[in-house]
Amino acid sequence: MEETTLTDVKTANPLLTRETPVPFDSIKAEMVEPAIETLIDQSREALSKVASNETPRTYSDILLALDSVTEPLDFAMSTVRHLESVATTPELRAAYNAVQGPVSVFYSSIPLNSELWSAVKAVAGSDEANQLGRPHKRYLQKTVTGFRRAGADLSPEGKEELEKIDVELAKITTKFSQNVLDATNAFELLITDESRLAGLPASALAAARESAKGKGLSGWRFTLQAPSYVAAMTYMDDRQLRAELWDASNRRGMDEPFDNRELITSILGLRRRKARLLGYKDFADLVLEERMAHSGQHAQAFLEELGRKTAPFFERENAELAVMAKSYGIAPIEPWDLAYLPRSSV
Repeated sequence: MEETTLTDVKTANPLLTRETPVPFDSIKAEMVEPAIETLIDQSREALSKVASNETPRTYSDILLALDSVTEPLDFAMSTVRHLESVATTPELRAAYNAVQGPVSVFYSSIPLNSELWSAVKAVAGSDEANQLGRPHKRYLQKTVTGFRRAGADLSPEGKEELEKIDVELAKITTKFSQNVLDATNAFELLITDESRLAGLPASALAAARESAKGKGLSGWRFTLQAPSYVAAMTYMDDRQLRAELWDASNRRGMDEPFDNRELITSILGLRRRKARLLGYKDFADLVLEERMAHSGQHAQAFLEELGRKTAPFFERENAELAVMAKSYGIAPIEPWDLAYLPRSSV
């Protein structure tokens, strides 16, 4: 029996190489778990070498090496995530969900690795750090801050709790996204009376006809996918159909079997636990600390000020839009009229 080499494995599994353009058509669901398992092992081994006491505590050996060790895993996961979001199958979804936990555990473990954190701090406190150019100094500063914000200074018990939170968040936020995707794909509006499609351009009519044919149906099929939905909401004269489409779009994730409401509550609770574990008042402060607003309070104040300053213009435009709508027999204006009215006035 011939020995299987790493080259053979990479040739057989495109997720183990960073090839562009990505050969999406060659990626099969059964390739996901073995590829990700292999890449996690490789990344973990590379991180272990970076954190080793034998590795010089230099910017190049620690910071630049740390920046590259997860690139193969990052690339593979982004590829699988993209495929799952645009061309999922039951098998691909199962494989994607199966690797979510191990991947989340691995990424969460990076800043919680005490040896690696010691190595990063050693570089930050070295003479070399003071001599770095501004971009490299900034990267070093961001790395140190990122480690602290991710729990590097927590107690062992705190690190264990944070890891559990991160894994659970990865699991339920993925489920949230999948519910939205599934609800989007589950909806269809089939119209058999062509007179109700007045206003639609020929291209939109042809696309709706082909969509119906693709499902073995007669008539014109509309979905919540952007090309179908936007065209209908912009050009379709039938206000009742626009209302039906708008309602379906805005109810995604609210009805079984794709109800996200309990997931939202769980996500908010876990985010609050994570923020407080890391020493923040709430999740907004955690997320915004490194951004322009810096805190949830500042962000809220900005929004309130923006609301006050724009309110007069908002009210004036609404009044003008109401006059326009009335001339077309539309009163009162509803959300499903907003894209249609500017088009109808041209």
